Amino acid sequence: MAADSAFSFPRTMTVNGLRVCIRPVTPSDRERLLEGIRSMSVETSYRRFFTPKFYPSEETLHYLTHVDGEQHMALGAVDCTRPGFPGIGAARYIRLADQPAVAEAAVVVLDAYQQRGIGSLLIAALSRYAAAHDIERFRGFVLAENRSFLAFLRDLGAVNERAHGGVIQVDVPVYERAEDLPEGRGTTRARWAWRTLDAARVGDCEALPD
Repeated sequence: MAADSAFSFPRTMTVNGLRVCIRPVTPSDRERLLEGIRSMSVETSYRRFFTPKFYPSEETLHYLTHVDGEQHMALGAVDCTRPGFPGIGAARYIRLADQPAVAEAAVVVLDAYQQRGIGSLLIAALSRYAAAHDIERFRGFVLAENRSFLAFLRDLGAVNERAHGGVIQVDVPVYERAEDLPEGRGTTRARWAWRTLDAARVGDCEALPD
């Protein structure tokens, strides 16, 4: 599936010694997704799903793996270095029916792969795709205690912050290119992700040699 004529998935790259492929989620990813959810720590599950342990129903699994690429899009990251290419993270957006230029978005990375740039790459990939589909802002819901991620979103130009108990609702502009990102030390990681994604090879784990 292509975001536009100049940018397509899957994309495979090596980051911090790890060979990663980012590609659209498909129905065949059901078991990969379920295994990833089961392996999440309590903290990761709580930050993503606001519950210490998320147990998806069959209906939810179907919803998470059947996306139309327009109103609902999901991208997954897989580890090309391990047998079976297990999932290591995902990012998705769901366009708001009453605000078609805004989409609710979320990202999660499995515990063993955090702090390696995977989340930033997924955000960059989802942004590239969304920009080509007339989405201007991502709406996120972040725990107030997740200060580092909130700081990252603010560096990206977050606006319209609203508190709902211990959860912060925030809108973040969608950026197509690294050059569009705000200047500043706080966006160094984001610019790296956008540029790494742009330089990545088109093809999946099996199509591209090591």
